[in-house]
Order: sequence, then structure tokens, then C-alpha cells
Amino acid sequence: MDETYERLVRCFERIFPDLDPNAIPGANTKNTAAWDSIAQVTLVSLIGEEFGIDIDFEEFEEATSFDAVLQVVRARVANARA
Repeated sequence: MDETYERLVRCFERIFPDLDPNAIPGANTKNTAAWDSIAQVTLVSLIGEEFGIDIDFEEFEEATSFDAVLQVVRARVANARA
């Protein structure tokens, strides 16, 4: 696990406190009842703050799983460093 992964897990823990930490890597909008549109917006805002990146909410619309969010965050972080 890398730093980005671990920081993203912490973001998920803050937004979904009832989610078992071991379940976070497999979390998605279908198996996480609390992951609704409000949670999505809150998660995206928190990620922006955590990683110091500008967020395009439309970019995260399709990010409906931990893995998909991780891919978007990694891409955004890489672009911010470039």
C-alpha cells in the first residue's frame, strides 16, 4: 500500500465511520448503504482538502467504488505535480 492509498482509506473512514476498515477497499455505491449523493459530495470535498487538489465533481460521478476513486485521485495528484 502506498501513501495515496492509505490517505484515501482515512478519508473513507471519516465519511463512512460505520464501515469496517477491512471492507473499505471493496466499498462501492451498491454495497455501502451510506454512500449516497450527499456522501459522494462530502467525500469529494474531503479528498480535495486532503490531497490539495482541485476537484471536478463531474470527474467523480463515475467513481462509484473505492478503486475508481483511487484511480481518479492518483491521476489528479500526478497532474498536480506535473
